[in-house]
Amino acid sequence: MTRYPGLALALAWSAAIAGAVVLIPPRSWLGVVALGATLPLLAVALVLRPALLAVAIAVALLAVARVELPVPDAQAPVRAASVAGQTAVMTGRIADDSRARGGGGEVLVEPTQVQIGVTRITDIGNLLVRWRGPANATYGDMVRATGKLTLPRDTPDFDRRAYLGQRNVYLELQASSFDVTSSERGVAAIPSWLRSRYTAALNAAVPPPHAAMLLGIVLGVREGVPPRLEQALIATGLIHLLVLSGLKVAVFARIIQGTLRPILGRHATWPVLGLIAVYAMAGGATPAAVRASVMGGLAIAAAHMGRPSHVWTSLALTAAAMLGWHPELAWDVGFQLSFAGTAAIILLTPAIARRVAFLPHILREPFAVTCAAQVGTLPMMATDFHVISPIAPVANALTLPVLPVLVASGLVLSVLSLAPELARAAAIPIAGLLAYIEQVGYVLARAPLAAFSIPSFPTWLGLAYYSALAPAIAGGHTPRPARWFAFAAAAIGPVLISTTALVGWANAPPQAFVLNVGDGQAVLLRDQHGAILIDGGPSPQKLRDELGTLLPPWQRNLDGLIITAPGLGHVGGLTGFDRSAQALFIPKAAITGSAWRTAALEQATRGASIHMLEAGQRLDIAGFGLEVVAPEPGAPGDQVGAAYLAVRAIAPDGKSFCDFSDLDLEAQTVAASRLRGACG
Repeated sequence: MTRYPGLALALAWSAAIAGAVVLIPPRSWLGVVALGATLPLLAVALVLRPALLAVAIAVALLAVARVELPVPDAQAPVRAASVAGQTAVMTGRIADDSRARGGGGEVLVEPTQVQIGVTRITDIGNLLVRWRGPANATYGDMVRATGKLTLPRDTPDFDRRAYLGQRNVYLELQASSFDVTSSERGVAAIPSWLRSRYTAALNAAVPPPHAAMLLGIVLGVREGVPPRLEQALIATGLIHLLVLSGLKVAVFARIIQGTLRPILGRHATWPVLGLIAVYAMAGGATPAAVRASVMGGLAIAAAHMGRPSHVWTSLALTAAAMLGWHPELAWDVGFQLSFAGTAAIILLTPAIARRVAFLPHILREPFAVTCAAQVGTLPMMATDFHVISPIAPVANALTLPVLPVLVASGLVLSVLSLAPELARAAAIPIAGLLAYIEQVGYVLARAPLAAFSIPSFPTWLGLAYYSALAPAIAGGHTPRPARWFAFAAAAIGPVLISTTALVGWANAPPQAFVLNVGDGQAVLLRDQHGAILIDGGPSPQKLRDELGTLLPPWQRNLDGLIITAPGLGHVGGLTGFDRSAQALFIPKAAITGSAWRTAALEQATRGASIHMLEAGQRLDIAGFGLEVVAPEPGAPGDQVGAAYLAVRAIAPDGKSFCDFSDLDLEAQTVAASRLRGACG
C-alpha cells in the first residue's frame, strides 16, 4: 500500500465519510474532537514509520469532521414538524435534477421564502416538492409552488426520512400548482439547454418509441420509454442502457478526441476534458457519469503530462472527491452501484473472460463484464431493485457490441438535425438498431427464469455475501500458501455472520413491525416467546414475503391472529394463508363482509380457537399484554368504522403499540378514553 499513498489516503477518507454518514447521526462535538485530534497525529507522522499510517488516520478524522461540521441546526426538524399539514406558498431554487414520478415529478428545492397565510416561515430546511402535470424543471431554476406540507413518507424496509435528513429535507410539498418563474442563465444553463435541444432534435428525426430509447442511451434520460419496454429491460438486466454510464462517457471521449486531436494536436486535451464535463452534466450528472468523467479525465490528463495512471488510485480519488463534495452520496444507490460495479469489473472480468474463451470476442467481453458487475453488486440490486436477472449476461452480450455505434450515431444525428430531411434518412438504420435492442429485451424477458423477484434482502445477508466474496477474490490473486487462508476466511466469515444473525434473530427483544404490504394494514408483534399478526394487508404474496423475512425459518406458526376490520385492505392477504394460528381474535360485533369469515373458517379448520373481543377485555399472549379498547358493547356492525377492533399491545419491557385500525371519529374518541397508558 505504501507504493500508492494516494490510494491509501483516498480509501481512508472515503471509508470514514461513509461510516460517519451512515452510522453516526450529526454530532458537532464529535466533529470538533476529530478535528482536534488530527494535529497530534500529523506530528506523530513525522517520527512514526511508516508515516502513511498516521497520516491515513489523520485523514479519516478530517473526514469525520467534514461530516459532523459545521454545526447543524438541531431545531430545523422540530420547526418543520410544527408546520406539517398546513398549506404553504413557496419560492425557491432547484438544487438537483428533477425526477419523473407518477404523471408528474419531484425535485429538491432550496426555499428562499415559505409563507403560510400571512406568516413567513424560515429555517425549516430544504423541501422535496412533488407535482402532477407536464411542468419541467431543471437544476438552477427558480420555482413557485403552492401545496400542502407533509412529513416525508417512510417505508418499513427503508429509513427514507433519515436518508432525506442527510440532505436537510424534513418536509415534502404536495404541490397543487407548480411554476418555473425563471431559468438558470449563463454557463450553468448550457447543460439543460443542450439537453432540451437534443431531445427536440431526436423527437423530430426518430419515430417513437425509438426516440425515447435513443435519448436514454445517449444522455441517460428515461422520459417517454413505454412502461412495458422498461419492465422488459429491467427483467433482462438492460436497464443500465438508459443510464449515463462509464462506457458511454468513454465512447464520447474517444469521439471527441478523434475529432479534435487532428486539429489541435496536444492542445486538444483541455477542450476534451471540458466537453466531457459538459456531456456528463447534460446527462444529469448522475454518480455513474461523474465517476466515469472524473476517472476518464484523470487518465487523459495523466497521458497529456506523460505520467502513468493507476486505475485503483483514480477510482479511490474520484470516490473521495465526490464524498467530500456531497457526503450524503454515501446513501445514494447510484453511487454505490457505480463504484462497486467498476471495482468488480476490474477484478473479475479477466478471469471470467478466460473461462468463456469459447465465445467469439465480440460477445465474450460484454458477457464477462456483465457477469463481473452482477457478482459485485448482487446484494445492492436485491436490496434496492428487488430483482436478480440470470439472463442479463446473455442479453448484454447481444446488445453491448452495438452500444458504441448507437452513442456515436446519436451524437451525429444531433448535428444532422440542422438538415431535417437528411436527419430522418440517417435515422432509419439507427431505428433498426434500436428495434433490435428492444426485441432482445422483449424476447429474453419471456425466457424461463429470466428474472427472480427478491422481496427483501437482509443487511446481514449482504455482509455475509461480501465476507465470502472479498477473501475469495483475494485468494485468487495470492500465492498458494496464503490462498488457502483466504479461501478458509471466505468459508468461515459467512458462517459466523449468519450464525450471529440467527442467534440475534431468535433472541430479539419485543418488536412491532408495520409490514410493507401495499395499500392496507398488517402489523407483526414478535419476541422470543412467539408472534402475533394483526391483519394481513391486501396481498397474499406480499404478506408471505414480509413474514418470511421477519420470522425465523423455524417459526412457521403464529400464537395469535387478530382481524380488526372486514375490508380487503385488512384481510385480503389472508386468502390461502399458509400459516396456522393457535388463536384467532375478531370483533364482538355483527360486522359485514365475507372475506374475513373465510379467513376465520380456514384458521378454525386448522385448530385455531376463536375469541370475540370487546372493549374492556385484557389477555396475555406470546409475551404481550393486549388491552382491548374497541368495539364498545352493542356497537353497530353495519356502520363503517363503528365496531372495528382496536387494541393496545404492551411488551414485557413496558413499551406499547396501539392499533386503532379504521375506527370512525366517534369510536376513536371513546377508545382513546379507555387507554390505560401511552402508545409508543
